[in-house]
Order: sequence, then structure tokens, then C-alpha cells
Amino acid sequence: MEPLNPLTKNILKYTLFAVIAAALLGLAFKNVDPQELWTDLKQAHYGYVLASMIIGYAAIVSRGLRWKLLLEPLGYHPKSWNSIHSVSTLYFVNLALPRAGELARCTSLNQVEDIPVNKLFGTVLLERTIDMVFLILVFGGAVVVNFDYIEQLFNITASGSGEEGGSSYILYILLGLVAAAVLLFFAFRERIQASPLFVKVRDFYEGLKEGFKAVFKMKRQAAFWFHSVFIWLCYFFMVYICFFAIDETAHLTIADGLFIMVAASLGIVIPVPGGIGAYHYLVMSAMVVLGFTSEVGLTFATIVHSGQTLMLLGTGALAMFILYLERRLKKKA
Repeated sequence: MEPLNPLTKNILKYTLFAVIAAALLGLAFKNVDPQELWTDLKQAHYGYVLASMIIGYAAIVSRGLRWKLLLEPLGYHPKSWNSIHSVSTLYFVNLALPRAGELARCTSLNQVEDIPVNKLFGTVLLERTIDMVFLILVFGGAVVVNFDYIEQLFNITASGSGEEGGSSYILYILLGLVAAAVLLFFAFRERIQASPLFVKVRDFYEGLKEGFKAVFKMKRQAAFWFHSVFIWLCYFFMVYICFFAIDETAHLTIADGLFIMVAASLGIVIPVPGGIGAYHYLVMSAMVVLGFTSEVGLTFATIVHSGQTLMLLGTGALAMFILYLERRLKKKA
């Protein structure tokens, strides 16, 4: 059988992503009364949603400035707004084509700043690694603060019901599988270390390690870590502030916000267009864990996701237009 060409692979990949999104969206709406959901949406306080959108864009601005800091040690000094608009392009493209945004981001900045794409990809890879470290830290903090909630969220999502239920041992089974994998590695480490896959993983790890060393040698290291923390604070507050958009959730605490943020982050990590379906299902399930009905949970998820999606559409389209004008000016120069 002949291997699939790249176009066919991409069509199949994005079709699969769309099917996953539709399935998760179906699960999210399965136990929800559409009329009650619509009523709740009409009664929401959208001033808080607007504030959430502004905070979300602040994270994009900070991410663009952080990217500029990563490029400076390589000898490149792009305009701040070109870096920011390129990051906006990333999120705009990801709304339709998951994981394709990184390519759009790098090519956008390359076209206006003449920075080699391979150099840009190297910094993006380091960025994603740092973000993964922050996600793990946030998840670990949520486990420490709200272990019972995390366990119940695993149970609900494992049962696929969107309601409390499922096996109470799901989280422990997953932790057991991780422990078993570690034991197997040590038992067969010589064989595993000789495999081509392990060599690739090891080389990948060594590259990341070198990248981290470069970060710690940066002249403006404090600014880099400030932006890294600020970005994740924005992610938290753009969710937390929306608690006040719905009367039923206005009493929720910062600890509750951390738990919902973890569920939201996991929903974005799943490769579906714009987080549709995955975000709604996981955030709704997390709200059910906190004691809310599926309707309230889905109302909250829809409000936050819709606000952020509108922000990404607007800022992304504007960014692409500005970068287009920047390219035209560059050609005329």
C-alpha cells in the first residue's frame, strides 16, 4: 500500500479533530435543556465577559513580548507589535486548524522581519516546553488544593456522562499505569535506551535542556520570567472574573477558580478546532463537580469560550491585516 500524501494526511487529521469536537460537544449538551441554557445566557452580566476578553488579549501581548526576548540572544530584534501580531495570528489560525497556528506564527514574523523560520521554530519549541512546565505546576497546585475535585473530574469524564459517577478508581488507575511504566523502563532500560525512538526522545530532551540553559543566560531573564508568570495569571483571571457574570457562580473562591482553570487548560490542550467541545465538556464537568447543574456549567463554559473566541477572531483578523500592510511597506522600501 502506498503511503498517504501530505494533503490526504492533513484532511484525515483535521476531519478526525472535527469529529472529536462534535462528539465532545454532543456529550456536553446531552443533559442540558437548551431553553434553560438560553435563558441563563441572556441573564449573564457581560461587562465581566468583556473584562475577561481584555485580560485574554493582555496574555497575547505578553506572549509576543516574551517571544521577542527569546529572539534577542540570537541577534534578532523584531518590532514588538510585529511579534505580538504574529502571536495573534497563531491563535486565529488555531481556531480552524489545530496545531497549524505555530507555522502561521513563524512565517508571519519571517515575512516582516526576515528572521529564519528554523530559528523561530526553535524558540517556539522552547516556549511550549516552558508553558508545559507551568501547566504541570498549575495542575500540581490544583491537586494539592482540591484533590477530591480533580478525582471527581476524572471520574465524570471517564464515565462520559457529564454527571457525577463513573469509577472512583480512575485517577488511581492512571497513577498506577504511570508507576508501572516507570518500573518497566528501569527493568528494561538497556533495551529501551538502544531503540531509535528513545534516541530521538533523548536528543529532543537534550535540545530542550540547552534551550533552558540559554534562558538562564539571558540578559533580561527577569523580564522573561515576569512575562511567563503574567501570562498564566491572565489565564487564571480571565476565567475567574467570569464567575461574576453569572449570579449562581459569583460566590466561588480562588481555589475553585484554579480548579476550573485546570479543566479549561486541559480542554485547550486537546487538538480540536478552537477548543470547541473539549473546552465545553471539561469545564461543564468541572462545574458539576463543584455542585452546579449541567445547565449552569455549560452556561459558564459557553460564556468564557465565546468571549475568548470573539476576542481571538477580532484581534487575529486585525493582526493579519496589519502584517499584510507591513509586508507591502517592506516591499516598497
